[in-house]
This record gives sequence, structure tokens and C-alpha cells, in this order.
Amino acid sequence: MRRSVSMAVAQLCLVRSMSRFSLPLTRLVHENLSIVMCFAYSRKPLKKMIQAKFKGEWKYLNKALFEISAQQAEKACVELALFLRTLDDEDAISRYHKATRRVPECGNVVFRDGSTEILTFREVTNKIIHAGAIEWDLLKDDPLLICRARDREPWIRAEVDLIAFAAVCGQLMN
Repeated sequence: MRRSVSMAVAQLCLVRSMSRFSLPLTRLVHENLSIVMCFAYSRKPLKKMIQAKFKGEWKYLNKALFEISAQQAEKACVELALFLRTLDDEDAISRYHKATRRVPECGNVVFRDGSTEILTFREVTNKIIHAGAIEWDLLKDDPLLICRARDREPWIRAEVDLIAFAAVCGQLMN
């Protein structure tokens, strides 16, 4: 086992030195994660504040606080997925997780037959990229990102555990 872990680390260093991108990918991951997490965890307190402090209809305030932030969060999800996929391709993060037998569980995918599987961070990026729709379950204390499948996919939805996904992103150094 020690040999395979050190081999994975050596491969990780080799791949890192051959990066083809001038973009600061890890910083971009962190920026987009910040947008996603702030959106997901601020929604409830903002709704509560609106109900307590504002009377009547506040169409443009609601647009600014809820509609625009939802659009920005969806955009950040897609960018986050693309940057993470690129980092994984460049730095072999998934291979490292597999070699060390520490594959983070970032949620579940539900298939058409009702079965489920654990989502790895790589699969989360795939589900976001290939989703027919991105939704949020913000009613829970720990919100979920829900990716709805397109009709031709064998899966129905992916339920992304934002805390677990954030933990993976938070381990990336820039």
C-alpha cells in the first residue's frame, strides 16, 4: 500500500508540473465555492429578515436578494464543476483519493430503477455539467444542490451534500 500511495503522490507532482493552464484554477474553485455556499446558507435568514422588516410587496428587493443570487449561484456551480474537473484532470486528485482509499462521499445519485450510489467529487462535477436543471433544497439545515438529469440519462437526480463537497474544495491549496 505504501508504494502505491507514494507512486500516486509522485504522479500528482508530475502532472502538476505539466499544467497547461495559466488560470489560477484553485483560486477560481474557492471563489465559486464561496458564492455557492453563501447563497445556500443565506437564503433562510434573508427570507426571515424580509418577513420581519418589510411590509407589502418589495418586487425589486426580492429580485436583488433572491432571483439574481440564484442565477449567480447556478453560474458558480457550473464554473466550479468545470474548474474542478480541470484540476482533477491536471492533478489526478481522484486517482490520489482512490490510491489512499479516502474517496470523499459528496452525496447520492438516484437512478431510474430506484437504486442509489454514492457520489464522488468527480461524479458531482459530471452531474453538474450534464444536468438538465440545477435546483436547491434549501429547507434543510444543511442545504442540498439537486442536479436533475436530462431524459436520456440513466439517473434521475443527484443530491449533492454541499458540506462534503465544500470539504473537498477546502483541501485544495492555492
